[in-house]
Amino acid sequence: MMNDKKSPVQKFLEGKGFYIALALCVAGTGTAAWLAVNRTIDDIDDQNQKILESRPQTEDFTDPGEVDAEQNGVTISSEGEDSSSDASSSQEPAAQPSGGSASSVPQNTSALQFSLPVAGEKLNPYSDGKLVKDATLGEWRTHDGLDLKAAKGTPVYAAGEGTVASVKEDGLWGTVITIDHSNGLSTVYCGIADAAVHEGDEVAAREQIGAVGQIPCELSLEDHLHFAVQKDGKWVDPLSSLGLA
Repeated sequence: MMNDKKSPVQKFLEGKGFYIALALCVAGTGTAAWLAVNRTIDDIDDQNQKILESRPQTEDFTDPGEVDAEQNGVTISSEGEDSSSDASSSQEPAAQPSGGSASSVPQNTSALQFSLPVAGEKLNPYSDGKLVKDATLGEWRTHDGLDLKAAKGTPVYAAGEGTVASVKEDGLWGTVITIDHSNGLSTVYCGIADAAVHEGDEVAAREQIGAVGQIPCELSLEDHLHFAVQKDGKWVDPLSSLGLA
């Protein structure tokens, strides 16, 4: 007859001891998993730290607000009302490159003699980048030339020897003649009637190129010629740039 006595271990496992052992196994498994996860997190932190240390330092940069302030720092003329922040710049036609050869135009502008294209009272001066109120358009604009009072039909003469770079029609400025005097210097005549020259023509100083006509964007002023000068594509003071100040 078999011995049915059970050992203390068997009795323990059949009783509450079984559940205690099971709980210990689960706890051991959880501890092992936590240790594995913790090691993985530490490895990731180490890798991130190495990446951050290997990256170059951020370069200095300019505050966009400072850039805007520099770009928008336009001086307003003391004459007239205060301008709004969205005042438009003058849309005067840009001088075009000369169509003539370099040998056809004197290469030293300092040796050229210049004179005003018409003899008349100076109505509006060159504004040197300042905004002034345009009485015709009702806008604040830069006045990039010199307005010389002259009745319609008054002869207009080339301010100096050069080559006609262009003769164009402009919606704001009427017929516009541009003469290249070499070395980046050009004279621009706006509101011309009866143009007597064509692109590519060589002209002498004081040669008639047309007559005073109409300037659509300056109709509220007395009849006049709008005369402007560019140096290397930028508007400059007609009087000082031509030695007439």
